[in-house]
Amino acid sequence: MMTAPTAVLYYDDVSPPVRGVLLAIAALDIKDRIKLEYINLFGGGHLSSDFLKINPLHTVPVLRHGDLTLIDSHAILMYLCDTFAPPGHPLALPDGLTRAKVFNMLCFNNGCFFQRDAEVMRNIFSGAITDPANHLKRIEEAIDALEQFLKQSRYTAHDQLSVADFAIVATLSTVNILVPLDSARWPRVCEWFSIMRALPYFNEQNGIGLEKLRQHLSKKIKL
Repeated sequence: MMTAPTAVLYYDDVSPPVRGVLLAIAALDIKDRIKLEYINLFGGGHLSSDFLKINPLHTVPVLRHGDLTLIDSHAILMYLCDTFAPPGHPLALPDGLTRAKVFNMLCFNNGCFFQRDAEVMRNIFSGAITDPANHLKRIEEAIDALEQFLKQSRYTAHDQLSVADFAIVATLSTVNILVPLDSARWPRVCEWFSIMRALPYFNEQNGIGLEKLRQHLSKKIKL
């Protein structure tokens, strides 16, 4: 019997999109089926000629599985569900409605929430922003939107945990370095964030990389 090829994830856990994927891998209990290849973002590893052949956009995460190469974390998350979540698993996408709800919130993270976070972070690390306090309004507005979404269901996409929660919590925990979460303004966001942080694999897959990012940020701005 032919053995299925091992998937390879190119990663650096300072990256929120990477951490979202690592959370999904832990939740699916497939660590033994994913080989991790570290790409040092702050060391310029993503700009090496070898990595640029894999992903000319020089971003992580990248997932390679057989002949397939995926260069976007949200596509990776959907693929992990389709490939590794057995029927009945909480992260499985059993029908079109479930898939649409999860995909919708992944798009919110990809097109809005993470982009607003990434814009501020890029400007901090480039030196264009030395005091982020006056540059957080658009991030706060994205959290306002998340608050409204979470008033409609227990988790971000529907009433059970999904990979959309992993993508969004990785972004939220990152912006929380800069934006204190006001429980009066965002009560549902704070409640959901507490639920996510209580996951048994949350700290290992998200917290460690988040702390690395915090240390890099502390060299650029006062935290």
